[in-house]
Parts: sequence; structure tokens; C-alpha cells
Amino acid sequence: MISVGLTGGIGCGKSTVAGMFASLGAVTINSDDIGRTLMQPGNVVYDRIVSGFGSEMVDASGQLDRAKLADIVFHNLEKLKHLNAIVHAPVLREIDRQVQLARRKDPNAVILVESAVLFEAGQNRRFDKMVVVWCNPEQQVERYVAKSRIAVEDVRRRMDAQMPGEEKKRLADFVIDTSGPMEDSEKQSREVFTQLQTLAAAQTRSTY
Repeated sequence: MISVGLTGGIGCGKSTVAGMFASLGAVTINSDDIGRTLMQPGNVVYDRIVSGFGSEMVDASGQLDRAKLADIVFHNLEKLKHLNAIVHAPVLREIDRQVQLARRKDPNAVILVESAVLFEAGQNRRFDKMVVVWCNPEQQVERYVAKSRIAVEDVRRRMDAQMPGEEKKRLADFVIDTSGPMEDSEKQSREVFTQLQTLAAAQTRSTY
């Protein structure tokens, strides 16, 4: 087995690349999906967010208003830190649980965890290898605005809250450049996945 962190800035196409890895046979775990589940009513994370940020974070249906919460934390670094302090530990515990489950099912698995802030949170050390998805900053803005309909200024503010893409590239074991056609990203993903499969098999042999 090999554990792989997949990260990159907003608008770079992390989820698209994760889907490519999944189609090739990787076990993919999305930290945002885990976070959304933990933020549902009845979970302790939900209760702590409401307690820490106020009942105005809850919409008419009783769900957390994630858009409102995001708008608050990306305008206030201290509030962003507070939210991360609430969410990160439970998310990491669930990621660990899913990784161990996948490992028991397939000792040769390539297990890929997708998260935007692995470097920022110092969690890159949890993984055997790091894959960074990258495109140029203007493409990030253009793509994220088209996807989310958020104002350009707000997109740039969110980008400023993350580690610059160039720095992530320097820290990466593998970089997938999504600035070109989709076919290029698919080719790079196949090449990286082949290398990860080889590493996973080698790690399994060394364990037994």
C-alpha cells in the first residue's frame, strides 16, 4: 500500500484529477466530503461550529449555511483558524479509518486523499508521497469564478489564504499540470499512477 496526498489551489482541478486516479484504480478519499458529513446536524462538529460562530450559521432547514460560513472565515484569518481547529481533527480521524479499511481490503492499494490544505495544515507528513495539481493563477481565478459565481476579489482572497502554487510544486513528489488540454492531464495522471503502483507493490514486498 502507498498513501498519497493530492492537493493544489482552488480552481486547479483537484477533483477532476482525483476522478482520473479513481478510474485508473486508486482508492480515493475526499476530505471535503468527510467534512460535509461531519457538519450535518447531530454531529459534534456541527454543534461546535454553531456554538463557535452563532446560530445565524444555520439556515431555515437546520443545515449549516456553508456559503455564509466560508464568506466569514475567508475574510477573517482568526475565524478561519478557529474553524480549522474544530474540523481538522475529526476529519483526520475519519481519513485514517478509511485508509486502514482500504489497506485491509487491498495491501497493494494506491490510496489517495484529496484535500486543499495538506501543506498548510502540516498534514503532508502523514503521506508516503504528495501529488500537487497546478495551473497558473489566472486560470485558477477564471475557473473558480465560472464554477462558483463568486466575485473575482473573493476568489483572490481565498487564494491568498492558501500556500502559493509555486511553493506547493517545490514540495511535491509529483506535479500534474492542468493548464493545458484535458488529454494532457489524463496522460500525466496515468504516468504518475503507474509509478505509484510500482511504489505500492515495493512497499508491500518490504513489509512481508
